[in-house]
Amino acid sequence: MRVAVIGLGLRVGDLFELLQQMNPEVRLAAVADPDQESVKAKLKTLKINSESTRFYASADQMLQDSSRFDAIMIGTRCHLHTPLAMQVKAVNLPIYLEKPVAISYRQLTDLARAFRGIEDRVTISFPLRMTPLFQKVHELVRSGRIGTVNQIQAINNVPYGGVYFGTWYRNYDQDGGLWLQKATHDFDYLTLLADSRPTQIAAMITQKIYGGDKPHDLKCSKCDITDTCMESPQNIKKRGDDGGMGYGDHWCAYSKDIHNEDAGSAIIRYENDLHVSYTQNFISRRSAGRRGAIITGYAGSVEFDWFTFKVRLTEHFTNKSEEYLLNSKEGHGGGDFKLLQNFIDVTRGNAPAHPNLKDGLRSVAMCLAARESSHNNTFQAIPSIEQIPDYYDNRPEVSALTVK
Repeated sequence: MRVAVIGLGLRVGDLFELLQQMNPEVRLAAVADPDQESVKAKLKTLKINSESTRFYASADQMLQDSSRFDAIMIGTRCHLHTPLAMQVKAVNLPIYLEKPVAISYRQLTDLARAFRGIEDRVTISFPLRMTPLFQKVHELVRSGRIGTVNQIQAINNVPYGGVYFGTWYRNYDQDGGLWLQKATHDFDYLTLLADSRPTQIAAMITQKIYGGDKPHDLKCSKCDITDTCMESPQNIKKRGDDGGMGYGDHWCAYSKDIHNEDAGSAIIRYENDLHVSYTQNFISRRSAGRRGAIITGYAGSVEFDWFTFKVRLTEHFTNKSEEYLLNSKEGHGGGDFKLLQNFIDVTRGNAPAHPNLKDGLRSVAMCLAARESSHNNTFQAIPSIEQIPDYYDNRPEVSALTVK
């Protein structure tokens, strides 16, 4: 099984290492990346067999040799996911596509049109829905044990949120903002729990900690307040927790050109009249990290957290409760293993992609609606997958917003 990679960053590097552990027959056939020396150095640190790997400076060059490959993984920065997926479509190979699948209305429209009818050839990187923990939660909700669900309350307190302010993720033109970076996963699993189509969203964001008046290209090594700044390398080293900012020299988290929010909240309405509340926060640290939800039904409630790996079912009309511990040492709580197994099955022609591009498109539509809502203080409709091309055609893009 000859797999080529476009953009071998940290995420896809780890995934490919796991892929070869799962199936030694998998070969890293090629890597397209403009920084070939960095890629080769990275491969030396990973347990990846790359003896026969070909290296290309661009995806264009690599795709000219597409007959040498059985499938392609796309792990570039986010703004390139859509154009590269469309290039790979032209050579008719199965795709593993990182999230978010698009970061703008134009990209979402183009992607939906290009892959209409063949969405199940694209495996989307939504590992949370594939974890044993979430599978148990989904099973409990679908079993009817908690009765009719009337509300879901979800939370994502990110203990490594500094990554979105001190690394390349701070660049809005490359990541599209933090609805697309984090909520894309959560909106995906919440829609599965709701078992209905999302129709409307209202959202709000604030930036009260990061951002500021510093130059965008300023690094800690060139700053005159590193002694007092809590995000400087020396103070991070003292406390022993970088919160995602990085232990070494990094870009200033207080740049005037950072448009990422440090907190966001949304309320989602579904076609079955269920409503879901969701919050994400990027200044939580250490054991304050939380990611999960409470699903409340008439007969009972289920609550879960990916940080503790715990699921708790409480029956409302008895004194009975159950607790499950579903820990996994694999990446993303075991979700990466199942995603990659599906990718193997798709490549061999044994199964359709799951989750597939339809799931990726739906999630991006929700995230873009949340972004517009939070920028314009409005309720926003969420189109169905079938409606996406016409709904977003010629729709003005939401520009980056400085929020306070």
